[in-house]
Amino acid sequence: MKNIFKKIIIASSLLGLVFFYGCSEDDVLPIDVVVPNIDISLSATTSDGTTLVDGGNVSAADSFSIVISITAEAGFNTLNTSGDVASSTINRNDLDIASGTTNAEVTLTVSTSNSLGDGSIDFEAVDEEGNTANASFSFVVVSPAAKIQTAVMLYAPLGDSSSQTFYSIANNQTYSLGNVISTSDPVSASIDFGYYYGSSDNAALASPAEYTIYDLSAWGSQNATTLAVTTITSAEYLEMVSVSDIETALAGVDVTDANGTITNLSANDILMFKTVDNVQGLIHVSTITGTDGSDGMIELEMKLAASE
Repeated sequence: MKNIFKKIIIASSLLGLVFFYGCSEDDVLPIDVVVPNIDISLSATTSDGTTLVDGGNVSAADSFSIVISITAEAGFNTLNTSGDVASSTINRNDLDIASGTTNAEVTLTVSTSNSLGDGSIDFEAVDEEGNTANASFSFVVVSPAAKIQTAVMLYAPLGDSSSQTFYSIANNQTYSLGNVISTSDPVSASIDFGYYYGSSDNAALASPAEYTIYDLSAWGSQNATTLAVTTITSAEYLEMVSVSDIETALAGVDVTDANGTITNLSANDILMFKTVDNVQGLIHVSTITGTDGSDGMIELEMKLAASE
């Protein structure tokens, strides 16, 4: 009986040795480490409140806002911003939030320049244990739509000064001579050109500084608007829709001999203008009717190198 117990004790000891030596340090199973979750999400809107999607268009010289929402199990610590904006770092102290706060929100307003093309902004969120999450937002800066002023009808001057002969681009309004001289409001300072039909000039536009059909000496201001003929076709004009389109077209116009009068106009002529306030654009002659009588009229459309 004693021999049996002795064998059992020896066998147990051997099993213990096998177990001890069989589990070396290299064979110890790894312990899974759980990394706290951190997440970042973005949403953007243009200055007029329209949703701006990633990769969407935004007008030059406009602005848009990006809301950066961060969820961090270990607590939010820092938001780093870089890319096509000034690099910055915002921490929880800047946002006046306590340590351990798991949700944070930052709003970034981005002002675009006049440079057209692609842009992107990179974001890195960091939690209190140094874990990070990254996101980026891309956008395309495009030229805004050009301001269009349509169906501007100017009439040949009449002896009773009642015809709507003159036009203000800034006000987008027509005026008669009587309108201007009968008001204490300095209307003349806003008038850029007038229409007349002459015996040799035929259909013509002239700035107040060069307008000779009426005596404008009583006006407080006689603006010297620059007017010039262009070689732009009506088909090319129709295709111009953005401020950049108009600016490019104007850059190609020779204004060396330009003054404030253009004569012998015809339908579909394309003219350029530049006001004393440095507003520039193109004029499309839509129709010309009659001559110098009460039926004499010109209809114009304008595209300005400016947005709405």
